[in-house]
Amino acid sequence: LGFVKVIHECMNNLNETQRLQRSLQDLERMRSVWAAGPQARQTEEHLEKLKAEIAKNLSTRMCHDTILQDPKMLSPALQFARLTATWMLGIVSPGYSPTTSVTFPLPVPAPPELAMLPEYIVDDLAELLLYVSRFCIHQLAGEHMKEIMDFLVTFMGAPLHVKNPYLRAKFVEVLRLWMPATPGHQGPPPQVVQLFDAPPLVTQHLVPHLLRLYVDIEFTGSHTQFYEKFNIRHNIGELLEYLWGLHPHQENWKRWANDESEFYMRFVNMLINDAIYLLDESMKKLPEIRELESAMDDMATWQAQPQQQRQERESTLNQSRRMTQQNLTLANVHIRMMNYTTEKIFAPFLVSEMVDRVAAMLDYFLLYLAGPERKNLRIKDPEKYGFKPKELLTFITQIFLHLAAGDKNGVLCEAVARDERSYRPEVLAEVANLLRRQGLMPEAKIVEFDQFAAQVQERAQADKEDEEMFDDIPDEFLDPIQCTLMKDPVILPTSGQCLDRATIQRHLLSEQRDPFSRALLTPDMLEPNTELKEKIQAWVKEQKAKK
Repeated sequence: LGFVKVIHECMNNLNETQRLQRSLQDLERMRSVWAAGPQARQTEEHLEKLKAEIAKNLSTRMCHDTILQDPKMLSPALQFARLTATWMLGIVSPGYSPTTSVTFPLPVPAPPELAMLPEYIVDDLAELLLYVSRFCIHQLAGEHMKEIMDFLVTFMGAPLHVKNPYLRAKFVEVLRLWMPATPGHQGPPPQVVQLFDAPPLVTQHLVPHLLRLYVDIEFTGSHTQFYEKFNIRHNIGELLEYLWGLHPHQENWKRWANDESEFYMRFVNMLINDAIYLLDESMKKLPEIRELESAMDDMATWQAQPQQQRQERESTLNQSRRMTQQNLTLANVHIRMMNYTTEKIFAPFLVSEMVDRVAAMLDYFLLYLAGPERKNLRIKDPEKYGFKPKELLTFITQIFLHLAAGDKNGVLCEAVARDERSYRPEVLAEVANLLRRQGLMPEAKIVEFDQFAAQVQERAQADKEDEEMFDDIPDEFLDPIQCTLMKDPVILPTSGQCLDRATIQRHLLSEQRDPFSRALLTPDMLEPNTELKEKIQAWVKEQKAKK
């Protein structure tokens, strides 16, 4: 068998073993429930069968590792991977060598020598690196990895040269495994970690290429793209969090966000979309878990239920636990990213097409964490699921403060006040109380939040008075999607419809198509409706004069 073929068999064996171990853990966790039931004997036999299958798989795994981790076999395989990487980089950047760098931009279209290569050449290289990085990363200590690092960074951000986004996502997973390890875990050799800092190619291009892949993975054509993107973006998020702590990468990130503002807006939009979905799904599952755990604590009532009903509810609980743990793990990465980046990069979050969504998201989750229903989120062992309400409350408050500090025009305050769905003055007051009682933030920061909350409440009162003033808005002045008074009406040339600029630009961040005709539409195609804007301004002035 070939080297990569054995790696595939090893990984299949590992995945099957993990599936069996999860089943075993679920049964052991529910032992107190089924042990006294009529199916106790059959369940115990099933447990023993699972243990035997796991033991057999572990023996097979040891045989695989004995061959795959033999230095006499592994070292030549890594050397071949290095040569392959150098050869492919030479195709797109003639003159590339271990002592030089790749020349950007890469040629478009891709050179025929590269375009005609079968995909498995790159896939095999990625699978080899993944196996080594997961299970025997110490073997990289004696290898020259500079060319492989150049290869991963270069082609990760080259969708016209490596078109399969899932293949490029494997490059991210490799690099994530090359980050310094957490205490108590074996990490990569120091010379591998140093690759993130040393070559100019890495410090200049790694962050932009990660951000581009984050956006590219949104639409892959796969029927499972919606769920797969979260795991890929989790790896990207963890790698970006590490890079933010390295000064050259952070400076390049800030510079790139400013220079490529239109693209960065799309990234921020998808970051917010993911955070909203993952946190919302988690918050909705936690009360379900709490209810089922409470039902199972009442043993007499639980045992009185039909066996099939108990099994169905046990299955639902286990599934909810796994989904919640996964969603919270993914969501925490996104919230942390919003927290550390908004301290330095706040402008994209405050533009007209984005600020309302940011405010609505933060208000919504503060309502969960500090509102009257927060008691429903109390479950057994919340840390086991990655649910850290104190940390989450702190992060969301800090995001508010970061954005408010950079908001010179008060747009965030206005957006929070406009949020009729989730904004509650009493909730913001309770947030400050919780922060003080739990000692989660310095008093000076809490005072800043109190001041921001007071500004929002004052703005909300002013908006209420304006609403009474504009209680009969002509239909032609209303945005057809939001049903709100337009401020900057624009015409969509692809359908002839007229929308507020902020509304259509917010839509175009997710999909550059006319929402009415589905034709291709980009921001530069929007046509200002100057005549209608002047009529709206005159009407507003007239209404204010009447009052």
